[in-house]
Amino acid sequence: MAAVVGAVVIVALGVLPTEALIRVFAEGDGAGVTVGGHFAGYAVYAFVVAVASGGWRLSRRALLLTAALAVGLGIVVELLQAPIPYRDAQALDVAVNAAGVALGLAAFSVAVVWRARPPRWRCG
Repeated sequence: MAAVVGAVVIVALGVLPTEALIRVFAEGDGAGVTVGGHFAGYAVYAFVVAVASGGWRLSRRALLLTAALAVGLGIVVELLQAPIPYRDAQALDVAVNAAGVALGLAAFSVAVVWRARPPRWRCG
């Protein structure tokens, strides 16, 4: 359910007019906020989708499926933006999204390995 909600939020933010919202957070650096938002949003989304598709197990198939779904969503959003007059489709956004997906999947992989470690109890 979280993966679906995440996709809906990403699409909504991708097609709705968000210029005023960006100005609130940007403080003069709208491009930085936009790039950071793309990167962080897709990193979190990829992490959530990886958990949803493979559970807390490392599976090459689940990671590849997650990468394809998340990067594909980024491409679809950019294509949806192309005809909207107040939005613009940019290849750079797709690249930033893909980088965020890579970070999210790396973080997921580290989290899976970390969770699989036996607990280390310290005696004082």
